[in-house]
Formats: sequence, C-alpha cells, structure tokens
Amino acid sequence: MTAMRADINSYECWKTIVHQCQVIFHLAGNTSVYEAANSPTESLNSTLVPLDHLAKAARELGRRPRVVFSSTATVYGLTDMFPVEETVEPMPVTAYDLHKFFAEQQLAMATRLGILDGVALRLANVYGPSSSRSSAVDRGILNKVAAMAMRRSDPVIYGDGTSLRDYVFIGDVVSAFLHAGAVPGIGGRVFNVASGTGITLRQAFETVIDEAMQSTGDRVAMTSRPWPENANPIEFRNFVASIDSFKRATGWQPAVGLRDGIGLLIADMTVCQRINADTHRI
Repeated sequence: MTAMRADINSYECWKTIVHQCQVIFHLAGNTSVYEAANSPTESLNSTLVPLDHLAKAARELGRRPRVVFSSTATVYGLTDMFPVEETVEPMPVTAYDLHKFFAEQQLAMATRLGILDGVALRLANVYGPSSSRSSAVDRGILNKVAAMAMRRSDPVIYGDGTSLRDYVFIGDVVSAFLHAGAVPGIGGRVFNVASGTGITLRQAFETVIDEAMQSTGDRVAMTSRPWPENANPIEFRNFVASIDSFKRATGWQPAVGLRDGIGLLIADMTVCQRINADTHRI
C-alpha cells in the first residue's frame, strides 16, 4: 500500500484502506482528555465515525480485515487494586475514556457479527523517541520532561509525585501491535499493553533527570507545584497493569526497562539537537 493523506471521517478513506489491507492498525483520532472535555461531540465523532465507516467498507467489499485498535488503560478509571487485569470492569471518568470504551464495544460488536476481526489494545503510559509534534498537554509526559531537561529547564511536578504509573517503551508498543496483527484466534478481545511494573511519578522524573545529565552535563532541579484547579481526577490515579493475558495469547513481552528506555529517548533527543544545530549553521 502506498502512503495516502485522507480524512479519517470520510467513508472513501476507509474504503480505500479496506480494499488494500488485510491488517489495519487504527491509531487515529483525538488524543487529549482536555480536548474531549471541551469538544465532546468532535472527540466522539473522531473516535466512533471512523470505525463505523471501516465496518461499512468491510461489508460492502466482502472483506474481513484484522483491525488492531489503539485504546487506553485509563478506561478502567480510578482503580484501587493492582495489577489491573482485563476482567476489571471499565469505569471511565473522562469523556475521552468513555469514547474509547464505546469504540472498543463498537469493534467487538462488528467482530461478533463477522464483519471485522478486531482486537483492542489498552495502552498504559507510552514514552520514547517520536517524531510527533502533537500539542496535546496531557500526553507523553516523560517525553515532555526529557525535552525540558535537555533544554536545561527545570521540570514541574504537580502534587507530591507519589502516584503510581506504568510506563511502556514505544518500541515495545510497536511490537505489541505487530503481535496483535499477526496472531490468529484473538479477535474480539481486549488486552493491556504495559510494562507490568509500577513506578511513582517522582521516581520516573528523577530517572529522566539523571539520564539527561549524562548528555548535557547539567542537572536540572524538579519544581513542585499544587495541582491546577481544573485538573481532571484521572490525573491523580494509581495504575499498574497485568500483562499476563497478552503474553499468553501472543507471546509478546516488553523488552526495554524504564532506565534503558529513557536512555534511548535522551540519545534520540541529543542526535536531533545536533542535527538542528548543524542545520542552523548551514
């Protein structure tokens, strides 16, 4: 398949994709909790309309592609028992997570009806080298902290930093999608994709600062601030995922630990800084 630029809310977009593809990795749509809160209808449409068009195209073309959908572990809401297994009932507390849960159900229904062969992956906190220029303020926090540390700016941590998170390296996420696209017999299921290990926000930030210092020679200081009044309750969650189900079903497992992954992130940022500096000198 050749590269194409299209509107994911367009039926013709999905008709073209379904016609050419046996496996579809669907990662498009709104990525921000706060944008979903401010524009819920737009966020809902960007999440559900593409899947509706995808299913319609599959019916009309008589094809049944494997569809691997990018969902989020925050659909579970504010959990208090860890690790969280897929059997835990989702209790979304944001419009963004509710829309993702709707999409999971939409995909599962199309799979039950024999229209698609769908798998949903509930991603934990993803970090690592990226070409993304997303302006979303609530995504990729470790990347943002790393960028600040590389600029020798003091990162900000809200609250006491004791909330638990499960950070998973982008390379392991890519591997998870490939496994989900290739392994037969898992249609209609949802899986957690995470490291399976919890770490506090403060510990994660400190690891980023340590690794950045190895590159810059300077150690920045973490600045603590109270949570903003408009912070969503999902920001205060504790979360550690169980990844046993996905391991058993596909053979996948994460290969990159947090410190090594942050080292790879910092190395990528260092190379990008050098390239930018050389470009400006030309």
